[in-house]
Amino acid sequence: MSETYLTAESEEVLDSTNFSVMSLIGFSLALAGIFSLQYVQMMPVAILGGALGAAVLILAKRFQLSYLSRTLGFLALVIASTTASYRQFYHAVENNYELTQACKISEMYLENLSKNDADSRDRVFFLVGFPPEASEAMPGAEPESPTVKAMKRLNEDPAHSDIRGRKNSPKWTFVSVEAEYAAKDGHTYKLIYKDEGQTNPPFYSVFVRKNCSKYDTTKKTVNWFIDKLEIAKKS
Repeated sequence: MSETYLTAESEEVLDSTNFSVMSLIGFSLALAGIFSLQYVQMMPVAILGGALGAAVLILAKRFQLSYLSRTLGFLALVIASTTASYRQFYHAVENNYELTQACKISEMYLENLSKNDADSRDRVFFLVGFPPEASEAMPGAEPESPTVKAMKRLNEDPAHSDIRGRKNSPKWTFVSVEAEYAAKDGHTYKLIYKDEGQTNPPFYSVFVRKNCSKYDTTKKTVNWFIDKLEIAKKS
């Protein structure tokens, strides 16, 4: 009877050494997902690796998976969870920095727009991508040059004329991010501001763009521009 017991125990140990290829795949995907810290496109790979690792742990007892399989599954789950959490934190910090920069450029533009001195005009030209020396040139042969277009914007655009014609000093307050637009030439934020310096505070939409994609970490120099300024429809 003792011999029969030992045989059954040996079979149980043997059965518990089943290796799961899924655990190895999950672990490999979780490791590859670490690159999502640099390239956000790799995040689904990390999540898939973590899901496979979790599945291995759930099925381990049912299929009597080996200790190695369970370990790989556990590591896949831990690595994927850590990577996703860190990426989420980094994403939040990055978004906050992006929004801070967009607001800084927008407010600088709005504040200088209501002033009529030469320095303020130069700053406005800088913020729409034109150097101050270009603001002095009025080439008659090129009426649609970038400088002429910028001057037309300042003199004829309803939102610009509205702000520059104010008698009361503006007091700009950021309201919200209404939208974001991804394009080949960069990433644009549509920000809503209101001028609390007026009796009936008007709202404006400021379109501020940077010259690269939102999560591009390869570009050494990032420039911000004001693409457009509109009177917001809401009040």
